[in-house]
Amino acid sequence: MDASPDSGTGTPPAGVFGSSFLMAVELTPDGPRAHTLLTYGQSSNPASPHYTDQTRLFSRKQWVTERFTQAEITGDPALTVTTLHS
Repeated sequence: MDASPDSGTGTPPAGVFGSSFLMAVELTPDGPRAHTLLTYGQSSNPASPHYTDQTRLFSRKQWVTERFTQAEITGDPALTVTTLHS
C-alpha cells in the first residue's frame, strides 16, 4: 500500500488512517469558542469547490471558527432547518 504523504489532492493516500478532523474548544468567560481543522478536503469529488478547500486552510495553519453555542447557531442568518419525519 502507498503510505506516502498527501499530494495536495484533498484525499488521503490508500492505507493511511488517523484523525483528519481536529477541534479545539477554548472555555472563556463569554462561553466556549470552537475552532476546527479538517486535514483533507470536504469532498472526494474533484469537480466540487470543496475538494481541496480545507486542505489549503490546513497547509496555511488556518483554523475555522465554528458556531458552538445555541445562540451562535440560531443567530446565523444563513441557517436553514430541515425536520425529518419517520
